[in-house]
Amino acid sequence: MPPRSRYTFGAAIVVSGALALSFTGLIIRQVEVADAWQILFFRSLGMIVTLTLFLSVTHGRKMVSSFFNSGWRGGSLALLIGPSFALYILALTMASVAEVSFVVTTLPLFTALLAWIFLRERVRLGTWAAIIIVLLGVSIMVSDSFNEAGNVLGILAAFGVTLTFGITIVLIRSGRGVDMTPATWAAGFVGLAIAVAVTGGNIGDVPVMDIVWGSLMGVTLGFGFGCYTIGTRHVPAAQVAILVLLEQALNPVWAWAGAGETPTLTILVGGLIIVAAVSYRAVVGVIQEK
Repeated sequence: MPPRSRYTFGAAIVVSGALALSFTGLIIRQVEVADAWQILFFRSLGMIVTLTLFLSVTHGRKMVSSFFNSGWRGGSLALLIGPSFALYILALTMASVAEVSFVVTTLPLFTALLAWIFLRERVRLGTWAAIIIVLLGVSIMVSDSFNEAGNVLGILAAFGVTLTFGITIVLIRSGRGVDMTPATWAAGFVGLAIAVAVTGGNIGDVPVMDIVWGSLMGVTLGFGFGCYTIGTRHVPAAQVAILVLLEQALNPVWAWAGAGETPTLTILVGGLIIVAAVSYRAVVGVIQEK
């Protein structure tokens, strides 16, 4: 396949994954009875099934051994990604889809900061400026939520997602050879274990449609990660970071259009400041890579 065709294919695959994952907020708003931990259980289950099918095609019989071959980094990734799944569900059940999405958008900046701390990777002046602007946007956004403890806790949980995923990316950079897909598959079992531990195994008392919605979230998660894995083989990392922003940009749009969840003006202003800062920094990163 010619280089341009490979790039087009890779970009299309990454965008497909981002589109699938962008429906998470809308799907979780369809759940009527299940709590965050029950949703986590069925989401983890749906993701495990989806990634098992994906890995059976891409890794064959080496599906399980590929995880163990990743060593302590693969195990660490699974132990970090699993709780991040729980934090994401908690965030979405306590704060608006827009608030959570805008916070998660800061992942590239948090990753750069963590890489500077632990790997001594250089952080450019533009990245520091973007971090300051993002913090301004977050402060504006959460100023609308201080009277609602649930919202503030939800936003903190969303920051927990960015922190745990940022650490996983730093771990991958430090190893340069860790396959994240088997680790993500293993993280599904960690998510299951967390859900069972918190609920005491009380998972079954859930309406059928809530089970369907929770499992569908897992299917989109597994599909999205599979697409990211394939796409990043053909698209430069900095450009993948831009394409992946589509997921968080569309998440509140679908929640508004399909579930009537309208963000306040304050959330929109703060969120747009965050998206603008992260997008600008991502575009500059692509230009600097050339």
